[in-house]
Amino acid sequence: MMIQDVSFYIISILTVLILSALVPLALKKYFIIPVLTFIVMILAAFVIPNFIETTNWEALTGYAVFLGILSLLVSILMWFYTRGRRKKKEVAQREMGEQHTEDDTDEKSKKRRRK
Repeated sequence: MMIQDVSFYIISILTVLILSALVPLALKKYFIIPVLTFIVMILAAFVIPNFIETTNWEALTGYAVFLGILSLLVSILMWFYTRGRRKKKEVAQREMGEQHTEDDTDEKSKKRRRK
């Protein structure tokens, strides 16, 4: 039984972590993976017990909620990370722009002094 094996839980947690970290960087949509994780796992929680008699839906629903919250936390952290990185990049570009304008004004004032 795949669902009763520990590797199923390890693989599913790692998959959710990786997808929650990479998809927001690629698509710029931070809440798609948490919602999809929750929906897919809730559906699995109600379908799997129909085929495996020793599994009940309550435990799988709890696991679906756990994975959804885990995915949401990772997505929020990725949002904060990209927001901070974007702000640093904007500040660096603004400083470079100010430096270029200062250089231009210095060159203009030197030309005026020469005349």
